[in-house]
Amino acid sequence: MKGELDSFSKRYAAGMDNAGREGDERRSINHPVVFVFLGDQSAEALGVMHRLNAAKWNNSAGVVYLQLGTKHHPELDNVYGWSVPSPTEHKLELRPAIRKQFYTDDAKLLELNVTLRRMNSRISEFGRMYTHLQRLNIAVVTRLDDPFNVLLPEITVLMETIFGEQFRSVVVDLYGLLEEKSVGDEFAYRASLGVGFLRELDRYQSRDFKLEAMLQLTGEGVRLPAVHTPSPLFDMVYLLSDKDERGIFGENGMQGNYEAICNLNLLKNRKSLNEQDPLHGVYNNQHFKQNATPPDGDGRSYASAGFAKVTRPNQAIALTVLYHAYLQLLERMKDNAQTGLANAAELLELESPYWDRDIRSLLPEPQRAVEGMFSLLHDAVSMTELRTMTLRQAETALYGTTAQLFFDSNVLKRLEEAFRDRRFGERLRTRLDSAVIGQARYGFYSACLWTSSEQSGNVLDIIREQAKETAKLLEQGRSELEQLYAERVDRQPFAKMSFWDRMTNKASLKSFTRPFLELVYGLKLELLLLEMKLRLLNEYEHELEEQHDRSKLLVERFHLLEKMMLDASRGSISVTSDYLGRNINEYYGRAVQHILTEAENRRGAQFYFEERYMGNVSLLLARQDEAFVLQRLIELTDKEIFNHPVFQKPFEDELLERANVTAGYDSRDVLSKEELFRDLYGTLESEAAIRADVYNSTHKHRYEEKYFFGDFDSEFIRFAFAVDQGSRTYKLGCVQELKRSGIEKLNVMGGFRIEDLMYYRNGRRYYDTYVQNGYVFHGIDL
Repeated sequence: MKGELDSFSKRYAAGMDNAGREGDERRSINHPVVFVFLGDQSAEALGVMHRLNAAKWNNSAGVVYLQLGTKHHPELDNVYGWSVPSPTEHKLELRPAIRKQFYTDDAKLLELNVTLRRMNSRISEFGRMYTHLQRLNIAVVTRLDDPFNVLLPEITVLMETIFGEQFRSVVVDLYGLLEEKSVGDEFAYRASLGVGFLRELDRYQSRDFKLEAMLQLTGEGVRLPAVHTPSPLFDMVYLLSDKDERGIFGENGMQGNYEAICNLNLLKNRKSLNEQDPLHGVYNNQHFKQNATPPDGDGRSYASAGFAKVTRPNQAIALTVLYHAYLQLLERMKDNAQTGLANAAELLELESPYWDRDIRSLLPEPQRAVEGMFSLLHDAVSMTELRTMTLRQAETALYGTTAQLFFDSNVLKRLEEAFRDRRFGERLRTRLDSAVIGQARYGFYSACLWTSSEQSGNVLDIIREQAKETAKLLEQGRSELEQLYAERVDRQPFAKMSFWDRMTNKASLKSFTRPFLELVYGLKLELLLLEMKLRLLNEYEHELEEQHDRSKLLVERFHLLEKMMLDASRGSISVTSDYLGRNINEYYGRAVQHILTEAENRRGAQFYFEERYMGNVSLLLARQDEAFVLQRLIELTDKEIFNHPVFQKPFEDELLERANVTAGYDSRDVLSKEELFRDLYGTLESEAAIRADVYNSTHKHRYEEKYFFGDFDSEFIRFAFAVDQGSRTYKLGCVQELKRSGIEKLNVMGGFRIEDLMYYRNGRRYYDTYVQNGYVFHGIDL
């Protein structure tokens, strides 16, 4: 169930985040882009960025990817791969061995050439997706401590050469990922690899760097040169760490860096409708490079970035809405149970007329049961003798045990057989199933409530009260029977003798036996019917108790599902930052109640239980499981709740309303829009801290640009542009996007050298020590 809830919330969040993007030209990229992931350790970046680009760019289907390393590439759209076996050499000379293998394995080199040319053709097929096909942007992503990046210059120059046959301009950027969180026993070796790569990178970025190698290879074995004339190898180099310049490690590791890379490529290659509008502060790559290049740096300067986003906590909202929709459903089921309780006894045929009818049906003609005894033979006893006896003695004298045996055999036995044949308990169960559980508006909730001893007016108490009263009547009747048996015969009206009968002693026994049997066995028949009634009531009580236990288990499952939803909602809210998660439960609880009340007014209070919505939830839970109930609830929520205008409000408006939902009109705790915007601004700036820990005292040429991704006409963006207007030391811009669910910010900083990086400073001592111990990290002479 947790997986189902998580899947639902993620689906809703993705849908909300992508809402409004289709057809938005401002989210398209202008020139073709190729992402190259160099080394096995960049495989994670490939998977994440493939998903991010698909979500962010309308023409992402035209983006081509290349994975280079020792492992096979993932099966994703437009992803190409080239892999070579890992060298068997010890770590001592691993990087030089990889480079040597590259130059000596002609088969693999040919395979790489063929792969790059296939990619070149594939990019051309996507020509209509782009505004211009004159320029190709290549983004190379690698981990600094991945030994495979020893091939960086050869791979880059070969791509420039092959792709340059189709495009007039090929611009290559490098994104180097640093992992500074020391984990495992290889931390020193990994740091040495990273420092070694940075030393090489400094060489590649010098203005006099050149490379000419016979890297183009044809199927006939003919080699052609790949040439890079003296100039820096990369247009821009961005170094992105898992630790920011404040010394704080990111909660999601490299995730923020992957998003920064995607947004940097969007920034540099986007198609914008406002390129000429100076208010938007459009990004100019040449302008950034010039300002971020120290005049004394020989061109070797580096950049970094920081990315942050504040979004409507859609997953928490989705789970909270689902929880409150379920509460409303349970509330309606409770109301139906309470309302229906007054008619429960009649609905289940548990009133006097019904069980009297059931008892009568056991013996359709009760008078004949006793009349059949009138023909019983009796012993010859004179009336004079009988008059001196009690009624019990008279019965024994006349019939012995014959009358009782006849009654038991012909009346009692017939009643018991008829009682068994009627299967009253099963009939009650059938009525419960059809009239309560089978009715969507009632279900197990009503069945449980109507049979609960804790609920006043429940049918179980009615049955027990009637059984108690019947048992009392039965006890009184049995006492009356004993008293009757103890009475003398001569006291009975039907035993009176006329003067003539006494004189002649000729009184007829027939005139005595018939009324005697009618009196005694008529009373026994009444007692027997009372016993049957008590037995019927006890059977009903037993069946209702069983039904209560069965229903209670299902109701507990209903509440267990409620608890799981509540826990999921609370858990999702708890991981949301304080101000973004403020009052989610209160705000959306009220919203759901308002929306569903509107729906009830339009469709009737019982619309939940229509087959196209929830249907019979009880049967769904009993015959299927909680997942089916949850799926129906999600469908109901999608149809009736998420389409409501309250969920279409701009991010800032929704956040402000939610922040103040519990505040009264006279409350001093009302959060103003300016205060809210100040919180948002501060959070974005803090979380977009540059992802490179640079030694400030030597970093003399810091240059910054900051970009918001959002609607420039929104109140928040206008607020942000006004915060330090006139005094800011950085360039501020906005990438126009209609984002309803949040705001993103990208900070870009350049102008530092390799020596300014704390990563380099801390790792250099490991590097030097490993070199002194015979480790070789380079395939070229530095």
